[in-house]
This record gives sequence, C-alpha cells and structure tokens, in this order.
Amino acid sequence: MYTLKSVFSIFKQKKLLIIEAATIVLVLCLLYIVDKGNFRPSSFYFDSEDIYYEYQAAKELYHKANPYQRILQSNMIENDKYATLLPLYYYFLVFVRVFSHNEFDNFISNMRWVLFAFQSLGGLLLYLMYRRENKKLLGFAVAAIYLFNSWTLETFLLLKQDLVSIALLLASLYFLGKKSRLSYFLYGLSLGIKHIGVFALPLYLIPLIYKERTLREFIGDLIALGVPIILPAVPFLLADAPSFLRSMLFSFTRDSSGSIVRFGYGRLLVNYSDSGLNGEPAELFLPRIPLAVATLVNFLLLVTKRMPKIYFVLTGILIFAVFNPVVFNQYIAWLPPLIFAAFAMRES
Repeated sequence: MYTLKSVFSIFKQKKLLIIEAATIVLVLCLLYIVDKGNFRPSSFYFDSEDIYYEYQAAKELYHKANPYQRILQSNMIENDKYATLLPLYYYFLVFVRVFSHNEFDNFISNMRWVLFAFQSLGGLLLYLMYRRENKKLLGFAVAAIYLFNSWTLETFLLLKQDLVSIALLLASLYFLGKKSRLSYFLYGLSLGIKHIGVFALPLYLIPLIYKERTLREFIGDLIALGVPIILPAVPFLLADAPSFLRSMLFSFTRDSSGSIVRFGYGRLLVNYSDSGLNGEPAELFLPRIPLAVATLVNFLLLVTKRMPKIYFVLTGILIFAVFNPVVFNQYIAWLPPLIFAAFAMRES
C-alpha cells in the first residue's frame, strides 16, 4: 500500500521528469530556430560546397559507377573534390537522394533534417552522460554549448557529415564498457561516415591489452566494429583496389594550401617550387611527421596508463586539430563534445 509520503515522492519524480522533458523540447525548438537562420538555397551549395560533390559521388554510385576511380588521374597532391570518404557514407547519401526523388533541392532540404537530428542527438547524449553522474544542470549547460557554438552551427550550415559522425562516436562512448558490442558497432558506423574518428581506435584496442575482455569477446567486438567499414568497401576493393586505396590515402598526401591554417608544417618541412610540391613520395608525408610523433606519444601514455582512457580520445582529436597540416572549420566542431565527454566519463 502506498503511503502519503511515497505518493508525494512519485508525484515529485514525475513532475521533475516532465520539467526535464519540457526543457529538452524547448532547447531543441530553440536549436531549430537558430539552425533555420542558417538555411541556404540549394544554389549556395551547387558546384561549390563539398556536399554537392558528395551528392555527385552518390549519384555515380546509384548508377553503378565507381566514384573512387576519379583519383587515378590525380597527382595525390592537388584536391579536385575526390571521393575520399568510406563507402558507407556514400550509400547513406544514396538513400537520402532516392528519398528526395533524385532532386538536388529536395536532397539539400532532407539533409538539413538529417543533420539536425544528429546534431540534436549529439547534444542529448552529452546531457545523458552528465545525467548518469547526477549532474543534470551541468549536462544541460554542456549540451547547449555544443549545440549553439559557432563551429557546430558552421558545420550545420555547410551540411557536413561531421555532425553524424560525432553523434555516433558519442553514442559509442556512452555505451563503452556497458554494452561493448553495441559500442563497437556504433564506433564502426562513426568511422564509416567520417574516419576522422580513427584517432580513438586505440581506446577500442585497450580492452584486450589490459585483459578486460577475453580474446573471443574481443574478436566479436572487432567484427561488430569492422562490419560497417569493411562490408560496404568489399565491392570497391574487388573491382578496383588501387583507386579505393589511393582515395583513402589522399588525406595523408594532399597539399595543405586550401586549409584554414595559412602557415605550418606544410611549408616548414616541404620544399615548394613555383609549380607546387616537388612530388617526391617522402615529401608528401613530411608535413604529417609532427602529427605522427604526437599521436605516438599520446598512444604510449595510454598503454602505460599515464592518463585516463577517455582522455586519450580528447587528446587524440586535439593533436589532430593542432598538428594536422590540413584543418577545416568542421574539425574544430569535434573538440567541445569530446572535452565534455572526457570530463563526464573521467572516472570510467
């Protein structure tokens, strides 16, 4: 039998849940209003922004052409809007394109809704991380900072897939250590959409090194991680492995002149001539040496247990953002959510 005190307690809990839900809805409504202010006509993206060229790659894929083959005519230095993301992302765009009746205007409109959903999901996951630690107010604050900061809004404006990949990585981190198989699968999805999250890979290898998982369990986890990455890539590897591998390698060799970083290791470590880079294979990787060294040091700190595991993810993306010779605005959008996730999960 319920006592008056227990009834009052239940009523209070339900009231708090209603307030919590109402606050979440209010924040998302405000986010929609702000995002709507960033809406641009499809002509804004046509033949200029990356989403247009990704749409074209998805169009080729839909017509059973290989979008990765374009890079075979490249010098692996100058960027000509090649297909450099994993196949899962282009299949994802094919789905959105078909749903949009193969019309670019409709495609842009639907992509806004898709990215708004994943942007919202990213904020919600940050809130849930802090809610789990009984820090709801702080959770609302960090979610709001992620959702409304200039870098996230810029990423939404340009319709970048980073918002999808970030949300999936946050979901993976949320379930990491609790539902491992699901966590690894979500991480695989995140990489499949945009493989910038590869910096976090050692975190997912540590359970075997630390003997937190049996070999059999770990193999199952790796299969879950690999399915979204490898399965969509198999047809391209079988049909034309060189074009696919060159497309994946291009991010490591491309010229950094189009980056927001105007002066850095790309100019300090590589000799430029009037016609551009000399083109020697070693020179293509020289600007990435500081990034590789810093990443190695970060990995050693992880395996020697000199830092909390979750901090490795934060320092990994931070190293990428400050040492990579090619940096774009959307890369900075990764920093706030991973900073907040690291603090929420630092005891894990």
